[in-house]
Amino acid sequence: MISQLNIARAMLVFGFCYGLTSLLATFTHIGDPAYLVQSDFGGGQAHSWYHALREACGDIATIVIVLYLFFANEKVRQPLTWWISLVLLLGYYLPYWIGMPFMPELGAPSLQAEINHIVQAFFALAGLFCARKAFFHNSDAIVS
Repeated sequence: MISQLNIARAMLVFGFCYGLTSLLATFTHIGDPAYLVQSDFGGGQAHSWYHALREACGDIATIVIVLYLFFANEKVRQPLTWWISLVLLLGYYLPYWIGMPFMPELGAPSLQAEINHIVQAFFALAGLFCARKAFFHNSDAIVS
């Protein structure tokens, strides 16, 4: 029998796997001369590579933590860990769109990238909301 939690897990894993192309693209920026900043930038021309590495490592940490929380036993899946997962996923996906109203350059570089971002965010967040019941199994939950 397929449980709602296993469906949620599959959705989350699909979203993360679908987004691997985006994550790998971030890694390819490191060392690519096309991603150098202006020569008069005080932090050095390759400083943008440093930020790409920080972003990619933060993304990997988010993925690992959320996967752990989803696949851990019932003792770990609590209301607090559901909220932690929500904050982590919002922190992971909101940067795809949060800057666009203020600066169009902060949006996806192509329609293909935008579709990738939408699909990965949809499935991961849908998985989180589908799994909510498995995290709020205790009726004494403080936040429900």
